[in-house]
Amino acid sequence: MINDLINSINVMLVEKFPDTKVYVSKLEKEIIRPSFFIRYITSRQTDLNRNSYLNIITMKIIYYPPLDELMNVDLIAENEVWDTMREIFSGGYIKVLDRAAKIRKLRGRSKNTEIHLKLKIGFTQDRIFNTPESPKADKINFKI
Repeated sequence: MINDLINSINVMLVEKFPDTKVYVSKLEKEIIRPSFFIRYITSRQTDLNRNSYLNIITMKIIYYPPLDELMNVDLIAENEVWDTMREIFSGGYIKVLDRAAKIRKLRGRSKNTEIHLKLKIGFTQDRIFNTPESPKADKINFKI
């Protein structure tokens, strides 16, 4: 499910930023700017009932803006990208295959020459029971 979630985020970013490279695995030594990096951070599970649980996954999207000859960032352009990134995820859901994962929390900040956006995403999953079927009784005798 994590890889499907990363792919869905990738598709959402590419729709809004078609000319920007998106990294979904280990970053190369020399990244191409501008670019995004989608990174899985953590996940935790909360039981809802016997048959289902809530899976909460934390993802981080890092935006690497272009740098000028002095290695500085155009802050106005960076703010526009930040606004667009927030807009992409402001719908509250991410379509993952045939499901919708709820965006429970969205946080972001500018860090050095990058934008970091952290998403907490939750979705309910059914438990898969691997218990063998118990033998059934052929007949029951009652003494009354």
